[in-house]
Parts: sequence; C-alpha cells; structure tokens
Amino acid sequence: MKYSYKLVSDYIAGNIGKREMLDYLDSLGLNPLVTSEEDGDLIFELETPANRGYLLSLSGVAREILPFTGSALKLPDDSLAENIEAEIPVKIENRKDCPYYSCRIMKDVSNGVSPEWMEKSLGKMGYRSSFNTVDASNFVMAETGQPLHIFDLDRIEGRVEIRRGRKGESVVTIDGKKREIDGDVLVIADEVKIIAVAGIMGCEVSEVRADTKNILIESAVFNPAVVRRGSKKLGLTTEASLRFERGIDSATSVKGMSRVTHLINKTGKGNVGKLTEAGKREEKVTEITLEVCRVGKVLGIKVEESFIADILERLNFLTEKGKNTYKIVPPPYRNDIKEDVDIIEEIARYGKYSEIPSLMPVASISPTSPAEEIAKVEKIKDIAVKLGFSEFINMGLTNKRNTGLSRNKEAVPLENPISANLEFLRSSLIPEVLESIQFNICRDFRELNVFELGKVYSGISTEVQEEENLLFASVNSGDFFSFKGRIEKFFSECGFKNLSFSKKPHVFASDNNELALSGKAGMGNIFVLSPDIQALYGLDREDIYVCELYLDRFIDEVNFKRSFVELARFPSCRRDFSFIFPQSIVWEKIKNTIFSLGLPVEKIDFFDLYRGKNMEKGKISVSFAVLFRHPEKTLENAEVKDFSEKIVKAITNKLKGRLRGENTKC
Repeated sequence: MKYSYKLVSDYIAGNIGKREMLDYLDSLGLNPLVTSEEDGDLIFELETPANRGYLLSLSGVAREILPFTGSALKLPDDSLAENIEAEIPVKIENRKDCPYYSCRIMKDVSNGVSPEWMEKSLGKMGYRSSFNTVDASNFVMAETGQPLHIFDLDRIEGRVEIRRGRKGESVVTIDGKKREIDGDVLVIADEVKIIAVAGIMGCEVSEVRADTKNILIESAVFNPAVVRRGSKKLGLTTEASLRFERGIDSATSVKGMSRVTHLINKTGKGNVGKLTEAGKREEKVTEITLEVCRVGKVLGIKVEESFIADILERLNFLTEKGKNTYKIVPPPYRNDIKEDVDIIEEIARYGKYSEIPSLMPVASISPTSPAEEIAKVEKIKDIAVKLGFSEFINMGLTNKRNTGLSRNKEAVPLENPISANLEFLRSSLIPEVLESIQFNICRDFRELNVFELGKVYSGISTEVQEEENLLFASVNSGDFFSFKGRIEKFFSECGFKNLSFSKKPHVFASDNNELALSGKAGMGNIFVLSPDIQALYGLDREDIYVCELYLDRFIDEVNFKRSFVELARFPSCRRDFSFIFPQSIVWEKIKNTIFSLGLPVEKIDFFDLYRGKNMEKGKISVSFAVLFRHPEKTLENAEVKDFSEKIVKAITNKLKGRLRGENTKC
C-alpha cells in the first residue's frame, strides 16, 4: 500500500509538516520511502511489521504519529439514515471461521463514475478507479483497514451463508480466473452458488456491473489462519487477504460498514436498508500488568513514571494505577500487544530508544564439549575430506520423480509445500546428489569426488521414520577399484577391519555390492550407477561410482582411537599364489578361507586378475600374495612350505580353485 502525506494529515487534528511526519515514522522503525511528489503532496511506502495490521490504513498511520504530536484523531463522517426495511438472512456455518459477519442492502443506487477527489485519492494509494460503489469500498479499506465487498444484490439467490468449500466446487473470481475450491477455503455462498472467496476476492457471478442498481455491502471478521490457508491454497494474495491475515477486530468492522454506507449514499444516493448481523461483536480484552520497575530493567535505563503514564494515555491504552504497577488494556486494533514487554517496547519507541547506550552485553560463556555422536559425525566428515572428497549439502526436500525411484520406501509428502518441485521429504540421498553432479558438469566441472551426509525419510503407516545416511560419489575420477579402495580406507580410519562385500540387486545400480561390517550385513552399498539412472539425469556419458552407507546402523561402533604396535622382531616370508576360480568367486571368501586356517598370516594382498583368450570359459585367474610372520621366532622354509600346502588344499576343497603356479620370496 502507498500512503499520502495529505491523506494521512486529514486524520490528525492539527498541523504537521512533511519532513516532521517522515521523521516520526522513521524513528518508529517504519522506514518511509518517498516514491513521488505531486501537487505539493508526498507519496511514500512503509515497512509495516506482520503483526501490526492496523498500519495498513491511513487512520492507523495517523494513530502511530499522534503520541508525538499530542493531537487527537480526526474521525471521518460516518452518519447515515436507514430508510427501508430490506434485509437478507445470514448463516455462519462455523463461528471459529467467521466470528462476526454484517451486511446491508442499498437499493436504487446510482452506480457510475466516482467524484474527482476519490479518484485522485485512490490513485495516490495505488488503486485503480472503478464504479463509485466499488471505489467507496476500496477507499474505506485504505482509510480504516477494514476490507469490504460490494455484491450485485439482484444476482444473489436466497440467503447468504459463510461456509467451507466443498470438494469438486470451482469459481471464476473477478480477475477472470477459474479456481478449484475445497475444504481448506472459506467461501461466501447463496443458496445456489459461491459468490465470493471469503476475505480474498469476489466472484464474477455477483460482481458489480454498469447496470447494477441494488447492492449488498459486506463487512466481516474472518479467522486469519483460515484466510491465509485459503490464500496459499489458491495462490492468490490480495489487499483484503493481507489485512485479514493480520487480524481485524469487530469494532473496525462496524465502523467500516457505517463509513462505506455513508460514502455510497453521498456519491450514489440510494435507499439504505437495515444492518444484518451474524455472530457477535466480541472484543478480546487483554489485561496486562506492568511493573514500573521492570521498564528500567528491560531497557537498561531509568524511565520516569510520569513519562510512562503520559505515553500510555497518548497510545489510547486504558490504565488503572496500582502500587508501583499499572493494569493496562490496549485498544482492540492493537492485537500485537500481548504481554508487558510489548508495552515496554512501545514506551521505548516513543522517546527512549535514543537514550539506550550502544553497549555489547557482558556474558561469561564457557565452551561445552559436543555430544559424542555429533563429534563422530564431524570426524567422519574430516576423514572424507582427507580422502579427497568435497561435501555437497542439498535440501531435505525433493519431487515425486525422485521419491518414486526408491521403490521399497513409502514417500513422505508435505502438507504445505513451498514449491511443486519440493513436495516430499527425500527418501534417498542419491537423486539430489545426481542433480547436483549434473549441475556441476553443465558448468564444466567434470571430475568430481563428493560426499553428502544427511537424513532420509520414509513413511510407515502414519509414522515417519528418519535415518542418517552417508553418500560418496566419484565422477570421471579413476576406475571403480580406485573408488572402492578409498571406501575401504574410510572404514579403516573409522576403526573397522572386517569389511566384506556380497552381490545384491539395487535400484540405482547395474552391478551392486552390499557392505557388511564385522559380519553384519546391510550397512550400505557400493556400485556402478545403472545406465537407465544415468540417462534419467543426463549423465549417460559420465563414469559414476556411488557408495551409499546407512550411518545410523554402525555409528555406535565407530572408533577413532589408534594404538601403536611394536615393530616385528622376526623376518617375514612371502608366498605368491595364482589360482583358477569360477568367475563368480568373491575375493572376501578367499581371504576368509585363508585366515580361518589359524596360520601365522600377517596379511594377504591381491595383485592380479586375468580373464582372456587362453582362459577356460567361465573361469578367471586370481593372483595374490600371503605374508607369513611368527611373533616369537623365525619361520623355516619347511614350515612355510607346510603352510602353503594347507592353503592350497583349503582353497581347492572349499572354493573349487586350481593352483596355476607358486613363487617363493623369503
């Protein structure tokens, strides 16, 4: 809304200069911005707080200035004379949605061009002039802050009902757009159809037209939360909805009705019917006790009691003086005043802000150690960075396509999404990481090693379950085995030694390996991204490897402590083996088979895999080295030979392997 210096001045009983008005508004934190100057008038905008709806009116801004000037509020003429008995029945379905509703019939109104003064006034405030009846309602809304609506009475069939919308209903609003209505939207209806979206916008079927002679004026109080929900649902914000969302009191509603009736009668004549009311004119009385000594404690300066009493009176607060206290009732339009600190803020705004010293508060804050799990998570991130990965941070919200990829998880929808593309909680880290990778590749960052640590969500019946996941991804940065080696190094740094892999299908993978830690399966997956998923995200030309870890399942066992081992006092002896295996063999089985023999094996290193022309069909050659070392003596050749024979026998019998050759290095 735009404001005019001259229009605001009309509501102040006294003289006030242009600069004086702007300075007052600036000192109140409303930051006036002058947008134009015309005919000796200043047009300006204000930054109005969300909890002060009364400032969205000329009289409200005037009230804000009055405590500085000591002047009185000049109220506009709202006199009227009812001269016909015409009424219309009104029904409110739920008084929580509409605490108060009033309407009045006017007949034989001259519906034409507005007077020049009204057109100019509306133009200054940014409103487009229409018929004099509609202009009067817009002018009174700008004047008092009360939204009003004018219906064509002859288009209304039967009584007026304030109710919730019903599934399958739709309306065409006066902006010409068709809108679907449901139970989240409050509507005004007659006995046949919807005639307005309550608190937001009227409908074409009942709008005032050039031939309109009989009108129905509406002035009401709607539930702010219901209006806001309907506004969000329809994607429609109006001058009326902005005011209803901030709260309207019934006293303002009654004044708005009287004033708009007076203006229409003045500019368009007509006969005035009786006021029809439904609900109650209820004003919520908030009585607040203010201790005089608390004002100084909160502001940090001395405030004289006489100053407090004077400001409360100028603010039009009802007060009852007690012993060192005041019992205070703010006026109905001040729904932002709820407790004593709100009143103390008002005292500071009107003269004491400049006296408050600009000093930083002194506080003694001792650092506290983070929770063990938080410390572990930070250490895990440090390890990932040391291994050459950069961190991605994505929102926990995603779209239907991404959640649909996690077929074994039920997606969790949001009740009030901020965007159509962010309507679900993510069920996996993978889709958002792939979108971020695609974003980077489009900007010529083609070699990426990234990780993300965050929560994923799934719905089970009516409950939402969350799980902390960790994802690693490598893009165009070496082969799969290099990536797998870094994942193994990550687990080694986290204190895990018995890491194993087993083949298992995965929705995002073309060749997946499920991770097991210390014999516990289902700790994560490491895989080559499937071509279908790559094509879906526009990554079909990239080499992408992914490791998805279920952090919650093993974080309690993470151990970063390291112990030093005495250097070996006796020499080692190495034996190289080359076996022919079925191509389905898993390296972990070979290692576990050798370690299970109870031999003095220090480590086993894989160093070659061969599959080619000279190899039997369905077979592969696997070469590895076994390092023997005894902690208490030097091993002899005969002993090592015996160990080697046991290894060959175990692999031959248990894994169906066949020895190709043996090489000795001692």
